[in-house]
Amino acid sequence: MIGEFTLLQWALMLVIALASGFVHGFVGIGFPLIATPLFALMFSFQRAVPMLVLPTLVLVSCTFIAFGGAISPRQAFRRYWPLLPMSPIGIVLGTQLLFAVDQDLLMVTLAAIMGLYLYLDWRGRTRVALLRRHPTAFAFPFGLAAGLCEGAVNVSGPMLLIYFLLLDLEATAIIAAMNYLFLLGKVVQSGALALRGAFDAGVLQAALPLSVAGAVTFFSGVRLRSRFEPSRYRGWLKATLAFMAMMLLLRVARGA
Repeated sequence: MIGEFTLLQWALMLVIALASGFVHGFVGIGFPLIATPLFALMFSFQRAVPMLVLPTLVLVSCTFIAFGGAISPRQAFRRYWPLLPMSPIGIVLGTQLLFAVDQDLLMVTLAAIMGLYLYLDWRGRTRVALLRRHPTAFAFPFGLAAGLCEGAVNVSGPMLLIYFLLLDLEATAIIAAMNYLFLLGKVVQSGALALRGAFDAGVLQAALPLSVAGAVTFFSGVRLRSRFEPSRYRGWLKATLAFMAMMLLLRVARGA
């Protein structure tokens, strides 16, 4: 035992942080998408979510160094400003769901939404004219849904990614806009979890090693990404969605 965790748990947590940080650097998103369900395989979701909030904040800060120049905050939210107030509202509500609702139901629902989007994209049926004509109006429900997912299962990324992909935004602009929202979301989520006393000694003990491990491989992922054509980014983003859906279903299957 080292602190509250066994040597095997420490080894697995650091490997997951290293892998998730690399994917986050390579794709622009992915640390909480990958790390949360894998941590939940070792711990409960109620335990995994607080453990990854602070490391995710570090990875989001690293992302601004690599992607922040792609779009300014004013550009990012001139048309999508409802995401800013709706996401925190959803996070507060989702944090309550984290401790009150069956997590398997939440995970299967989120995986089903991602699967439906990917199926429609494969069929070439994701050009929603109404959404593209009224992106600001649709930002209200998508922002609320993203916040609910952030608070309940620590991943707002899928709902935000689906929203921006439906609008056909350029990939690096999607990544920059999402990370502005991630930063806001993680600050709000940290406050909500702190009020519930979720940041115990074990969570704080793991925060620094996980943050360092994720940040180190993040910049390795960024360097590798620079060797590929930007046109491939959208495919990587969709592949990240598919991987996340599989991880959520794996977590549910293991629990069953």
